[in-house]
Amino acid sequence: MKIKMTDQSLARLKPAESRIDVTDALVTNLMMSIHPKGKKIWSVRYRADGKRVKMKLGEYPDLTLGDARRRAKDVLHSVADGENPAYDKRRAVEVKSKTRQTLQISNLLELYDQLHLTQLRTGYQARTFLREFARDFGNANITDFTKQDFVGLLNEIMAAGNGTKANRVFTHIKSFFGWAIGQGYLEHSPCEYVKKPFKEKSRERFLSDQEIKWFWQVTGEELEPFGYMARLLLLTGQRLSEVSRMSESELQGRDHWHLSSDRTKNGTQHDVFLSDAAQEIVWRDNRVAGAYLFSTTGYSPVQSYDKPVKRFRSRMNELAGADLPHWSFHDLRRTCETGMAMLGVAQPIIDRCTNHLTGRGMSRIYNQYQYRNEKTEAWQRWANHVKGLVS
Repeated sequence: MKIKMTDQSLARLKPAESRIDVTDALVTNLMMSIHPKGKKIWSVRYRADGKRVKMKLGEYPDLTLGDARRRAKDVLHSVADGENPAYDKRRAVEVKSKTRQTLQISNLLELYDQLHLTQLRTGYQARTFLREFARDFGNANITDFTKQDFVGLLNEIMAAGNGTKANRVFTHIKSFFGWAIGQGYLEHSPCEYVKKPFKEKSRERFLSDQEIKWFWQVTGEELEPFGYMARLLLLTGQRLSEVSRMSESELQGRDHWHLSSDRTKNGTQHDVFLSDAAQEIVWRDNRVAGAYLFSTTGYSPVQSYDKPVKRFRSRMNELAGADLPHWSFHDLRRTCETGMAMLGVAQPIIDRCTNHLTGRGMSRIYNQYQYRNEKTEAWQRWANHVKGLVS
């Protein structure tokens, strides 16, 4: 049906059981569709690429009669110039949608992992500290993440009493945005001018002999895999990242664990000569089968340590009947160092046991095995002390 459209004539058009299409007598191919539920939709019809096209313009009265006529004329002029406005509009929406999907934080984090984190020795740590960021903001567009969002996330972690963790999250999110800028995904970082939320102090915490007794008891209640892992941390004094990712391929004998340079924090290869007690853990028969010595799956190393160490601390507090000073897995490394010193082990030997750089240049390279006997004796002396405490 064709009518001379005015606001009055359009107001008189009432919905029926089926859709009614009315064309404008003034602008060719401008059409209004009156739907059974009362909606009145503007569209324009034309032919392009040998096909009939119906392009939606908007809803009346939000799009007035005058504006609908102007848009219809613009569309028809574009068609006369050889264009297909409906297709172009659809393509623009698709491109915009694809662009937003590309800029989605979860997608960029995946790309960041593939292109950057996989190249880092500590990439797995970054993944751990980016987990909450991905959970809370993964569906957001990277350009929509604000400084307030960043500070808010850090404040939440601080409010939970995890100041050190807040600092690590701060560092890794800031690094992610620095990478995104370098890749051209945005111009400015929302992390700019934000300071680390927590002032960390140099830690001096180590477990006393009595605390070692309680520690050994509570880890015995949950041996596989975290109890065994915690005990090996104490016995060897190695870093959490090194022990937790210990693999069969690194064992070069029953008492010899070799860490290549890409597995150590300082980039220097390191040899650990296992005490009798450490060997019992490393060569146990009841672990989850697989390449990694501490695993819950068999195909990947353990990765989340917060809950196990919290359980150990809680049980130690119960045994002590009081809240003991806070300790972390890293403090087991300091406990080993302190214990060796109290047993009379020379500091240069302790440094070599824990892979602290004490030599210079080529002397470090050519002296890999010079202190094997001294290191072996130091680890065994410390293990004997621990065994004497817990037996």
